[in-house]
Order: sequence, then structure tokens, then C-alpha cells
Amino acid sequence: MSKKVNVIVTQPPYGKEDAFSAVPMAASQVAAGNEASMIFVSGGVHSIVKGQKTGYGDQATWFKDVPTVESEITKNIELVSFYALDRDIAKRNIADTEIISGIKKITLPELTDMILEADVNLVF
Repeated sequence: MSKKVNVIVTQPPYGKEDAFSAVPMAASQVAAGNEASMIFVSGGVHSIVKGQKTGYGDQATWFKDVPTVESEITKNIELVSFYALDRDIAKRNIADTEIISGIKKITLPELTDMILEADVNLVF
């Protein structure tokens, strides 16, 4: 039986691998036959800005050709539903033109409903 799985990213992509790791986690849920949504909230909304070079891991990793969070999102945009909390986007002055194509903005009540309706919520 298929489950609804939310993967929620709360941390910004600067110096951390959480957002980068969360995308394949969501894609793996689709591969397992589940319905996956990725939701960016709080500082996690910085992950949805186009063209970023965020760097994560130790400094030696930063100089390697490591894929970006954006490339992971773009690669999985057809498999996983991507969302970001509108009020957190606004608080950080992220313009609509800066957001990776295919990411939908949601309100706090919509986020609440998504969390309550899901079978599993994973928080990064």
C-alpha cells in the first residue's frame, strides 16, 4: 500500500548537506512506490534559490565538482512534488524570479494539512 511521505528541510544549504541529502531520500520514496513531497521551510527555503554555490562538508569538498542542491531538485522535479512555505520565502526576501522552476509556494494552513495527511514526515 502506497504511503504519503513528506521530506521537510528546515536548514539552509550553507555548510550542511541536509538539503542535498533530502532530495534523493524523497526520490527513493517514489522508487519504493510511495507518494513523496519535499517541503522547504525556515532557513531551508534558501535551498530553492537558482544558481547558488552553497558548499557543504569540509573545505576540501568545496573545491571538488560536487552537484548542487539545485541540480538534485531539477533532476527529480518530475518524480517528487516540491513545495516551499510562502511566509519563509517572504521573510528572506526571495523573489519569485529567484526560485527554481517547478517549486510551488504553500501557506501555513496548507503545510499543516500536508503534515496531518501524511503517513510519514521526515525532517532534515
